[in-house]
Amino acid sequence: MFDKLRLKEKAGKIKESGPVVSPGQPPSIREIYQSRRNYGVNLGSCFIQEKWIFHDLFHGNASCELELAGQLSKELGNEGARSKLEEFWNGFVNEDDWKWLQDHEVTSVRVPLGYWNVGGGKFTKDTKFEKYASKVYGNSWTIFKSKFIEPAAAHGISVLVDIHGLPFGANGADHSGEQSSGEAKFWENESAQLQMLSLFSFIAEDLKGYDNIAGIQVVNESVFADEPAKRQSTYYAAAINSIREKDSTVPIIISDGWWPDQWVKWIQNHQDGRNLGVVIDSHCYRCFSDSDKNKSPKQIIEDLNKDLLTNLSSPGIDFVVGEYSCVLDGSSWNRDNAQQDRDNLVIEYGKRQTSLIHERASFGSYFWTFKFQSGNGGEWDFKTMTDKGAIGVPFSIKGKSLPDRSTFEQKLNKCLEDHSNYWNNANPNEHYEHKRYKEGFTTGWSDANKFAEFNGSTIGRLEPWKNSRLAEHIGARGKSAFIWEWEQGFDAGIKEFLNSI
Repeated sequence: MFDKLRLKEKAGKIKESGPVVSPGQPPSIREIYQSRRNYGVNLGSCFIQEKWIFHDLFHGNASCELELAGQLSKELGNEGARSKLEEFWNGFVNEDDWKWLQDHEVTSVRVPLGYWNVGGGKFTKDTKFEKYASKVYGNSWTIFKSKFIEPAAAHGISVLVDIHGLPFGANGADHSGEQSSGEAKFWENESAQLQMLSLFSFIAEDLKGYDNIAGIQVVNESVFADEPAKRQSTYYAAAINSIREKDSTVPIIISDGWWPDQWVKWIQNHQDGRNLGVVIDSHCYRCFSDSDKNKSPKQIIEDLNKDLLTNLSSPGIDFVVGEYSCVLDGSSWNRDNAQQDRDNLVIEYGKRQTSLIHERASFGSYFWTFKFQSGNGGEWDFKTMTDKGAIGVPFSIKGKSLPDRSTFEQKLNKCLEDHSNYWNNANPNEHYEHKRYKEGFTTGWSDANKFAEFNGSTIGRLEPWKNSRLAEHIGARGKSAFIWEWEQGFDAGIKEFLNSI
């Protein structure tokens, strides 16, 4: 009972995010990393092992990270187990890999971590990993920073810190590191949830020195819950507040629990005109459900437009597709003679996904996954699908010449003239404030240009970015019935900049 009260107290009113861009200043590198649109990939089966991806470390009946730790400790002792895993982590992504990612315009990597990795295992008390935490995983957090965050930054790549594994499981699967027997017991354990709040407070404080943290994810694939999903709601609110106490602006990622609109409504209800800095993670897989298995590949591709992030009750909420692949079930491939045209259908499926995700997920996407022990994970494999042409950057300005001052002035004058003429003719008696349109256009163009100068980046989290700049404008020019002119100008400035490249 005491834990439940403490958890509710921690939740309270959700703290607002700070401005995503400093008033009166051009975007900083940190702000660009936090707000750009990402084309990314997961580094799966590194800190949380999955046997189907890398099986060499596993022996006997071990099938998840916890059992692997027990198996290695039994065979090699704690020091031997630590050495074995550290060798794996240290060599997982080498310089050639980082260069390949950079060359293929990957802007971010999502790194699944377990709660046992964070802070050298200091958040494992009374959990299944407690006996291995410091002895086996004691250096894993340091390795994560030195071998993942730092080299990523050297290549202009951000890191999404995904706390993939929670104590006792946030869903019924074992990819969270523990055998959960099909149960998601984390949501019933207030003590474990409170411990995760301390963990997120630590992460937010410990990683503040790095500019290239794209976000902190507080759960992966939460179990489905009927509205109002009280346990998830309380945990999300408390986790957000714990992070915000240490870092006012880092994006915070929550899981949609396979029901995106439930969390769109939740964010809308709590924002109340504020910016919470929360991004919803939705995963796109079409190979697991019975309904998808009963469809042909062609039908799945055709249905994507109406079943991927659709029917959302409010616009402007930031989404990320944290996992997707080009995999379809064998039963789908056995329909309509699809096997005969498999390569072309895989390409069509991948391209359709990346196109729709680009339209609908402002934060971007992360393919599952980067590496396989076999060297080729087929339709789960990022490199293989890239080489096949199934996936790739859906929109790129990297390396292109950016518009000069003369182009800006031409576009500004033309757009301002069109805007002014339209509204003056629509209502000649109104005293419009077209200067606000001009200022909005100039700000939008300038910000888009700064993003583009950093490796061809584009603004992804447009709504909070626009709101921060609008608040800055109101602070300088005052409120008005014609604020909408600034907003139209800002939108036009970004659009015209991109159209001018």
